[in-house]
Amino acid sequence: MSFYPFERKQGLKSRVSISVRMAKVLLTGFPENRMLTIKVDDIPDEGLELKWKEEPETLSGYLEELSEHQFEFDSPLESEANIRKIGGSVFIKGGVQTVLRMHCVRCLKEISHPFSSGFEMVLQPFKGSSLAEETELSSKELESNFFEGGEIHLSEIACEQVFLEVPIQPLCQEECKGLCPKCGKDLNISSCDCIKEEFEAGFNVLKKLKVH
Repeated sequence: MSFYPFERKQGLKSRVSISVRMAKVLLTGFPENRMLTIKVDDIPDEGLELKWKEEPETLSGYLEELSEHQFEFDSPLESEANIRKIGGSVFIKGGVQTVLRMHCVRCLKEISHPFSSGFEMVLQPFKGSSLAEETELSSKELESNFFEGGEIHLSEIACEQVFLEVPIQPLCQEECKGLCPKCGKDLNISSCDCIKEEFEAGFNVLKKLKVH
């Protein structure tokens, strides 16, 4: 994984400087799987703007934890975030982009799906026992985002944006004809005679019926 300062719009400072201490915090904050984590206390008053990317092999472990994921990462997940502290909360505005490898729900063909999405969220410190434990939350709490232990796991937030926005029924093309339910032929490539045969068989049955 790599991270580097976020490019600012023309007219503003071209880059946001990160102190050596901050760089060490970011690097030592990575868990063993190299997912990016930052400490809330080390976010400067002026905020922090970052860009980082993670390779598909790094993200595969995250996917393995989800038994029903319907895609694989076909390119690095590139993320950017503007992070600011507001009182005891943390405001994050960012975006993610990648290419997903999926299967068309009609013809089962493997497809590459370019993906990009922006997001905004406010994270509040969790005051319960532990987010990892089963805890009864109110309806208001269920709509909130939390951080625990004074740390924010940016890689997890970036991955979650993909899961929230990924197409539920991806198609190779809007006009995809799918597979023949009888012989399994890809109807986008060529037609089959199954429907015709079924129609003729049904018509022959009708011809044999005697009308009194």
